[in-house]
Amino acid sequence: MKKLKQLQIVVLAFVLIMSLFSPAASAAEKGTAKNVILMIPDGLGASYLTAARLYKGEELSFEKYVKGLMKTYSANTSVTDSAAAGTAMATGYKTDNGKISVTPDGTEPDSILDGARNDGKATGLVATSRITHATPAVFVSHDASRGNEVALAQQYINNVDVILGGGQDMFTLQSEGGKQPERNLVEEAKAAGYDYITTKSEMADVSSNKVLGLFAKAALTYEIDRVDEEQPSLSDMTEFAIDVLQKDEDGFFLMVEGSQIDWAGHGNDPTAAIHDVLEFEKAVDVALEFAKEDKETLVVIVGDHETGGMVIGSTHGGYADNIEVLKSIKASNNTVARALHESATKISLENGKEVDGEYYIHIRDAVAQMNGELEYDSKTKQATINAEGMSVTFNLADKVVKQGNEMVAFDLFLDQEESKNYMNVKDLFRLFGYDVAIGTSKDKPELTTAYLLHVNKVTAPYYGFDLTADDVELITSVNWNGYYDVPNVLGTVVSNHAYITWGTRNHSGVEVPLYAYGVGADHFVGLLENIQLPRVISYLMGTEIFEDEVETIEELENRRTN
Repeated sequence: MKKLKQLQIVVLAFVLIMSLFSPAASAAEKGTAKNVILMIPDGLGASYLTAARLYKGEELSFEKYVKGLMKTYSANTSVTDSAAAGTAMATGYKTDNGKISVTPDGTEPDSILDGARNDGKATGLVATSRITHATPAVFVSHDASRGNEVALAQQYINNVDVILGGGQDMFTLQSEGGKQPERNLVEEAKAAGYDYITTKSEMADVSSNKVLGLFAKAALTYEIDRVDEEQPSLSDMTEFAIDVLQKDEDGFFLMVEGSQIDWAGHGNDPTAAIHDVLEFEKAVDVALEFAKEDKETLVVIVGDHETGGMVIGSTHGGYADNIEVLKSIKASNNTVARALHESATKISLENGKEVDGEYYIHIRDAVAQMNGELEYDSKTKQATINAEGMSVTFNLADKVVKQGNEMVAFDLFLDQEESKNYMNVKDLFRLFGYDVAIGTSKDKPELTTAYLLHVNKVTAPYYGFDLTADDVELITSVNWNGYYDVPNVLGTVVSNHAYITWGTRNHSGVEVPLYAYGVGADHFVGLLENIQLPRVISYLMGTEIFEDEVETIEELENRRTN
């Protein structure tokens, strides 16, 4: 009797052990995911999660659902762009950087959104960029160039049910301030039965199952800069999209992109990145709450690539982080850069001189633009400028100026042909207490400008701390006429204070973490190719757009159970 009981225990243990290795133990069957919500934090790598976690003070809500990593390389390079990465994730095929769901040989494969639509499911796209930007575009459009957004937009209406994001300019006529030369896509959408909305409050009035929501002319703002209550957040749009799409009894496919995590990475702006990651987390929470109640939904969270090569730690910081300093910052570096430009007094250097990279202005020109007065003694070679409530006397013969109790040298350029003295722009205006930056424009010397301002007075209210003299010198050393130069250098300065370093202002080639919850989540395991992602999703939705999706499932299942 005792031996029989021992045998029964052994058999029971064997059955339990074998059940753990059985594919049926936790794998979902084909077609069992009624709804799929694919959430793409564009540009998000593991270090972004670390930074956001340190900032928040606790683990992000979806981190416990981590399943593995995903490769990101494109068909023609190890460092993908969003078009190629998105194409792989949407269609299951690698392509060259810059192509929107067009393979290198010109094929235009269906996306998993197409498969869902053709299977009778409702479909949706949500993004904080223009909705025609690369990542959302790959799910519904085809073009050999991601830059051809006018053509991409023309492929949206009637091919996707819920369209939410920025990009009014891509759907409206040029005659109305848009980009479309001939077609008013907003009017076409209305004629096709779409409710068209442009504000958050209008969401409450939607009655159709098809919605075109365009909440900004171009992109929406960074989350940290979002002050317009009528501009919905990513979580607002996600919740609204799910509310509309779930009305379809056949289920739905929804792609949600946290677009500007990537943009913050390009700008090396850690604060904007963290705030957009935390807002993305709120959007994920909306999806997870729905999935937990619905029990027929798969939620997948994975970036398309990493941007910026963010590292928590720096050489000067040693073995430490200083993420805490970012908590006092109230705006993105784009906003701070605009404030710096707007606060600056602009002095035209059109009639100035450029010598070996230094810029000079004629003294009379400088005085006139400062609305000051000039006194000149030809015998003593002394020039006195009365401006900005100050009086400064220059000894032009000795190239010195009295500053306090000291005589300070300044840089003077004598144009022999004109017999005119030109003073170094930075030397001159610093004597009046200004921080001085120079802006140049390629092939347009007439636009060369000196920017006079007090950097710390502008930045302190936004940053909550004073910049160092070295910070100010670095900020004023870049080209102030460049579109990205000032916000980019602000990113460097802020990152230095936070002990964060960056490897690039472009994308990197590293793998990205993948998270999944709900029906079929356990199919995602280990190190995946990005082209495997849509094959698993298609299998779980039952849309059958890939001939080899069963083989993909078997390969991943073998990895999971062995």
